[in-house]
Amino acid sequence: MPTTPSSRRNSQRSRRGSTPPTPGQNGSKLAGRIMWLPYADELSVSTGFSEESHNHPVLVLSKKIAADGKVDILFLTSLVCAIQMTSFGGTDLETRHRYSNTQLRGIYLPIDPSPPHPDNNIQLKLDHGVPAFKKNSYVNTRDHKKILFSLLRNYDRRKNKIYTITDASYQIVVKRSGYCEPIPPVYDDRFTVPVPLDILVQAHLEAERKRSQGYGTIPSVTPQLQYPASRPVQSTARSDHHSYNSYNSYDPYYSDVHSQRKRNSARPSGHSSGGSPDDLSPSAQIVLGLIFATTFACVVALVYMLFSYLFGGLKEVDWHKVANAVGSFFGDCLVTMGKILKYLVVGMAKSVAWVAKSAWVLVRDWIMGTPKDTSKWKLF
Repeated sequence: MPTTPSSRRNSQRSRRGSTPPTPGQNGSKLAGRIMWLPYADELSVSTGFSEESHNHPVLVLSKKIAADGKVDILFLTSLVCAIQMTSFGGTDLETRHRYSNTQLRGIYLPIDPSPPHPDNNIQLKLDHGVPAFKKNSYVNTRDHKKILFSLLRNYDRRKNKIYTITDASYQIVVKRSGYCEPIPPVYDDRFTVPVPLDILVQAHLEAERKRSQGYGTIPSVTPQLQYPASRPVQSTARSDHHSYNSYNSYDPYYSDVHSQRKRNSARPSGHSSGGSPDDLSPSAQIVLGLIFATTFACVVALVYMLFSYLFGGLKEVDWHKVANAVGSFFGDCLVTMGKILKYLVVGMAKSVAWVAKSAWVLVRDWIMGTPKDTSKWKLF
């Protein structure tokens, strides 16, 4: 009886098993481990990969299962980085990409017993005691993916044997793929729990304050920080790493600079240190307005003459009259500005004369006294 694709898939599901063994059990390791990515409908959650990416072996690059920062769900949300493997339908690399360039073939690394790479003679080796692949298999080092480790299955279908490549082969894959192991969270050894940045800065400032008050030498004892018993202080790997690095390099100068930058960024963009039109006197504003009006009239006249010259539709225009009108306009503007300046100068002169006269009268009355009318006191 011929087998259908669905029956073959069900048989593969039964042979693959359900959950892979945890790395570390039975001497197994995670880095360089070859596993199997099942069909999408066999998984409890979606991987976000295309349908063609499923039902393929993968090579694990991570040395450890990365934590998501929450201890109670560490193993449920742990992630690994995977590189998809391919067999090219059993053909070798040189036959499949015979006419391709070296760069395209370079992203594929053959696994023994596949023939060595035709360009760089690389051939990845499996660990001893692991059966060889039945088809030529290659590691695609171009695209790195992240996937839940719990979604992967063992590559071995029957004996549940763990497939891994040698350490030397793993280093070759890491070098050729450009993979970098994520930096684990770094904690301050002087504290029993990860300490946030604000608490470390507070402790540092407290030590600096005591030192500035002259209490003597500060002993090299870590200040004891009190934490609630029901809710210990925790932080993510990124904040812990930042707090550890910034504790020893903390400088109040940078804190002041940061505060100054925040104050500068809060200042409205329209208020700068330079002057504004509102700072000018009324007379200066009038002169500035006349200059703008004159400039606008000149621009209008130039545009008018340019269009007349280009399109030739205004040949009957007497340009002498236009020039005279423009000249008369400029003359009127200059006369008006002269009158305004004249009124300003005359007004200022009169004001100065009045102030001088008033001051002279006050000084004269204070020195010589106010004249008195004595005619009514004369005797007969």
